[in-house]
Amino acid sequence: MRFDLKQERGFTLIEVLAAIVILSIVSLVLTSYFVNAMSYSKSNQNKTIMVNLARNALFYMEKQDFEKTQDFFVTKGYTVSANVCQIGACGDNTTAEGQAYRDTFDTDSLASVLHPRVNGVAYTIDVVYQPGVWGNQPQPTGAVSSILNQSSVQSYLLPVKVEVRRADRGSPSANTVEVEGYITDERIR
Repeated sequence: MRFDLKQERGFTLIEVLAAIVILSIVSLVLTSYFVNAMSYSKSNQNKTIMVNLARNALFYMEKQDFEKTQDFFVTKGYTVSANVCQIGACGDNTTAEGQAYRDTFDTDSLASVLHPRVNGVAYTIDVVYQPGVWGNQPQPTGAVSSILNQSSVQSYLLPVKVEVRRADRGSPSANTVEVEGYITDERIR
């Protein structure tokens, strides 16, 4: 019995190996796209968390007494800083700034707002008064200008910038997120 192998048409070992190499290269390229998409999505998720924390801090500041807050920012020139207001040690009695914190805010809740922890990640928040905002605003024109002028608006609004950072500054996504807003007087809320 003799087998005749002349009519068989199959793949050679070289062809099979070449196909496997090409398939593995294509799959590695596609895997890198998925890894990049996941890291981009994760960084956007972190930024979204930080923006929401900044908005929360801004809402907290809006709920405070406007006259005391205005005195704290404008007259005394302080900023609400997470470095100054630590949890359990916000508003010490030894400094004028610590006394200003205690006179203006509920220091326990302020410390909790300035040092949030979300999904096991600690963040720090600073609230900075922006006095230069008013110089950049155009004067209203038309019918509104007779009713509303910039100096009357300034007495009811405090422009602030809320800065949120991760507490562990060594992380690669330790960039700062800033949200600008206004603290409004209770009389116009």
